[in-house]
Amino acid sequence: MAKNMTGLKIRALRKERRLGQGELARRAGISASYLNLIERDKRAVAGALVDRIAAALGVDRFDLDGEAERRVVARLDEVAANPQLAGGAGHPGPAEELVGRHPGWADLVLRLHRAWLDQSEAVLALADRLNRDPFLGDSVHRMLTNVTSIRAAAEILEDEALAPSDRQRFLSIIATDSHGLSIAAQALLEFFDSAQMRVRSATPAEHVDAFILATDNYFSELEALASDFLASCRPGETAAAAAERLLGAQGRLPDEPSAAHTAETRRFRLLRTALHEDAAGAIGLLVKNHPALASEESRELAASALHAYAAAAVLMPYEPFLEAAEKWRYDIDALSRLFAVSYEQAAHRLATLRRPGAEGVRFAFMRSDVSGYVTKRLPLPRLPLPRYGNACPLWPIHAAFQTPGVTARGFGELTSGEQFLFFARAVEKLPPSATLPRHLLSVMLACSAGDAGRVTYGDGIDRATAMAPVGTICRLCPRDSCGHRQEAPLIA
Repeated sequence: MAKNMTGLKIRALRKERRLGQGELARRAGISASYLNLIERDKRAVAGALVDRIAAALGVDRFDLDGEAERRVVARLDEVAANPQLAGGAGHPGPAEELVGRHPGWADLVLRLHRAWLDQSEAVLALADRLNRDPFLGDSVHRMLTNVTSIRAAAEILEDEALAPSDRQRFLSIIATDSHGLSIAAQALLEFFDSAQMRVRSATPAEHVDAFILATDNYFSELEALASDFLASCRPGETAAAAAERLLGAQGRLPDEPSAAHTAETRRFRLLRTALHEDAAGAIGLLVKNHPALASEESRELAASALHAYAAAAVLMPYEPFLEAAEKWRYDIDALSRLFAVSYEQAAHRLATLRRPGAEGVRFAFMRSDVSGYVTKRLPLPRLPLPRYGNACPLWPIHAAFQTPGVTARGFGELTSGEQFLFFARAVEKLPPSATLPRHLLSVMLACSAGDAGRVTYGDGIDRATAMAPVGTICRLCPRDSCGHRQEAPLIA
């Protein structure tokens, strides 16, 4: 697990400004020996001392938090935990030193790992396509048939005693099959050269993750746009009714939703459509040149997420939603009823209450299907959420599938000593089908155990006796005695 990175960050910034330890210590009003201990993470630094060191370095105190570096460390640990890369070599050692001393190299390692993942995804996708696509099998079969026919006819033509009429007939067969072979080969070439053969990698989604983290999942421009839309509503008119009125006047009403859509989904869809044109400009500026969004596909994915953010901000306006969240102690069911939204919509909105000066409880957000595949993620400082592997089986996000519709909750302590409150619920995304299994997704929120008193889901649980020893993923967890372990720990 990533440890406190503040000391490494102070050292990196000091060297960047070409300051000696003695000079920085003098400016901050401490001894050089004490600063040396801070930079080596032998002494904690907090409060007024952080402010003095930040002022001496000419940076904001938040620049010394080291959260960005902790995220890099967590990602490097995930790279080291990959069995295909680690093999039997064991853990390469603390990533903090690499991040603190050589951040450029750390970034290069992550970019190389991302490129390797892209290539691996491409190879797997192409191999699957080659093995399964019926067009390929049919094309190869036709080509082999033509080749066999041409070869047989050519062997017959070697007979010098062949009558002229028969010779002409076999020459015609060769010409016809050669033409068929050419057509099949051309079709195969076009198939491989077509856009259909381009494979999708996981990288765009990872870029969107980085974008959400860098922006802290709060967008003042979209909150303002939502406020303007609500101000334009007529007296007594709901936001959804206003959206329907405006879209109807413009001839842009969306198609009738299917019976599978709930009332909450229909309202959300209506507002997203109504806001799309007005939000497009602000969203375009947010994603256009953001360094985390390195491709057109990642920018499109980020834009789609921001359009959903804008719709949620209208359905759950920031100030009223935060006030209700505090009043009802972050009870998602109560908030769902008050704002006529789904459980997942309310849970996701809680993870966006990060306006400076008016911040709610900071939640990590995670959504998973029954296979353990993570479909949405927003980590917290010191709570890295798995990117490539399944989460710890002791997290409530998995237990929630045992009792859909019921909240699973509990406290957990990571191997770093950090403690969190986890709570999750499995929700049904589509109506039951007679031929298919239930489509369930588990939605989990997590907050620091220190905030549990503000959250209703922490009530009735004795932290002293119910603190579960949890990890992130098995490969990064050193708890040898865990009965839920599925893989051997990489870290000895």
